Amino acid sequence: MQRRELLVGTAAVGATALSGCLGTQATGSGSNTNTITVTGSAETKADPDRAVVEVSVEATGSSATTVRDDLAAQSDQLTQALRAAGIDDDQVTTGRFAIRERRERPREDEQPPRAVYYGTHSFSIDIDSVDETGSVVDTAIDGGADSVDRIEYTLAESTREDLRQQVLEQAVSDARSEAEVLAAQVDSRIVDVQQVSTGGGGVSPYFGDAAVTMESAGATELQPGDVTVSADVEVTYEIN
Repeated sequence: MQRRELLVGTAAVGATALSGCLGTQATGSGSNTNTITVTGSAETKADPDRAVVEVSVEATGSSATTVRDDLAAQSDQLTQALRAAGIDDDQVTTGRFAIRERRERPREDEQPPRAVYYGTHSFSIDIDSVDETGSVVDTAIDGGADSVDRIEYTLAESTREDLRQQVLEQAVSDARSEAEVLAAQVDSRIVDVQQVSTGGGGVSPYFGDAAVTMESAGATELQPGDVTVSADVEVTYEIN
């Protein structure tokens, strides 16, 4: 069962802050409208229901062509291993591909400096079941991956939308509560909403320990952390 925890935050209101939140706007008829502008924020924490693992294959050789061919062979071996483990091709996307040359100091019998080529090809694996993340890491390493570069725990799109809606509603409620306190301090009440805007917030994934290499032994055990979804709003209210 997914655990969710809702947190709400409001700024402390003092005498100085109070005067800064009040304003006056001119209307088309020439009269003035008194306003209060406040911010509201909220966040929720939830267990992740999606993971992304980034792995790489690496190769070294005396020419770019050799490195390219080695990377192609290793990449094919890796993708075949992932398919055999039940991971669909649409769950795997190609990331960074690079081959670079490095001039190494020659040995005594070598002139000029020797050129060595290094290559890397990374892949991102999208995992629908977080509990299978460790197994996917093991499959990738057994299938020829030389390193695990990133393990990201996040949320499926539908979960993101649901939680985003919740925190937006709570942030607006938070702003309304603060505005009512401010209005009461100047013997006024809220009569209308002039403007609402949102900025900041979003989804903050949890990044697991990616220090896993081909020398790692045994089954990989991972402990995912919470994903945070937050929202910030700014609301201007008309008061009288």
